[in-house]
Amino acid sequence: MKKLLALLVMIVCVALPALAEQELKYMAYNFYSDPHMHETSGRFDSFLIDFMAEKTPNATYWAMANFSLDVKSAKTQKAYEGIRGVNGYCGVQNSDRKVGIISFWEARYKKNGEDALLHAKRMYPEGHNKFAHEGEGTNCIEPYDWVSGQWYRMLLHSWDDIETGTTFAGLWFQDIKTGKWQLFSYFNTLLYNSCFIRNFSQFMENFYGGDVKTNCNAERNVFFKNMYVHDHESKDWVSIHTATLSYGDGGGTMEHQKKFGGHTFGATDEHFWGLTGGKVENQAAYEEAAVKRAKHTINQPEKPELGAPVIAKLSLDDKKKNLTWDFAEKSTPQLAYRVKAVNAKGKVIFEKAATRPEVRSMTLPAMKSDAFKLTLTVVDVFGNKTESEYQTDLYKAATKNVAKN
Repeated sequence: MKKLLALLVMIVCVALPALAEQELKYMAYNFYSDPHMHETSGRFDSFLIDFMAEKTPNATYWAMANFSLDVKSAKTQKAYEGIRGVNGYCGVQNSDRKVGIISFWEARYKKNGEDALLHAKRMYPEGHNKFAHEGEGTNCIEPYDWVSGQWYRMLLHSWDDIETGTTFAGLWFQDIKTGKWQLFSYFNTLLYNSCFIRNFSQFMENFYGGDVKTNCNAERNVFFKNMYVHDHESKDWVSIHTATLSYGDGGGTMEHQKKFGGHTFGATDEHFWGLTGGKVENQAAYEEAAVKRAKHTINQPEKPELGAPVIAKLSLDDKKKNLTWDFAEKSTPQLAYRVKAVNAKGKVIFEKAATRPEVRSMTLPAMKSDAFKLTLTVVDVFGNKTESEYQTDLYKAATKNVAKN
């Protein structure tokens, strides 16, 4: 009997380290959030969310919005017969470096009776934008130096482009500490008269294991609040203050896709939160007692605090060819601009408008006279307008003489 007990102890001692080594391959559970959108039309121009992560180990993705785009317009259906599902996601990652990400899955449709694929076209920044894992599509994954333990705001916005006539979708981040906004990327969806639809869900994912710094042993968390949508129908902001929180294994069936460790979630009066990873004493018992899903509601203002666009400088070079402009540090981000030139008699001699968020300069055409005034009108991503003027010396002199006479 003593020999049998000794043998069992030896087996357990050998098995436990083996299990520990095995678990190094496994990942932490996913955390999910499904915002309640019952008080909206289900069609949106914009989505806002504030987020923060304190525990940010490598191999973690914080998806702040999973989204879909409307494909039901007559023009879209004519261009892409039977098109189904234009979907995407965006947020931040830690994958050996801090990055931002926005991705669009490919969409299927019929072209001349044959199967065809539609890929959103990346407009900014320029560069390679194809991916082929878990399906195929186009994306932008670029460095974004977000800091652990600090709050950020993310804006996802859609608009119809003046030049192409198609719907664009873009992503901005704001460092709430400094108030500074940054355009991250935008795409031409190639759809017409579109906007976002359904809801904007969130999740936190540990996307690979392998060692104690990336797997289920490492804790990772997220906090978020101030979710708002700009309703496409009512043209007003709607507060999204209720969400159903849950956790899951992501549906993976392969051995390396197994999930282990802790998983908790909840809400305070001000924000939602989720925490995954970390060792537990007895995984089976932990799962048995764990809360699987729960609805939570937080308090937040009915409307978001948006700020305003502020042009800090408008200048023209000595040759009167290149116009440039800059914004104040806490200015809301530009979406569209219009430049208009008038001569000393008040006649419009040049005008150009575009919806290009990144443009901060333009080359003027040759003018018959150097006596002109330029007016720059900027519309920010929230629909607010601001203007700035530049008058040449000859324009000032000419209009001054006219005023005297």
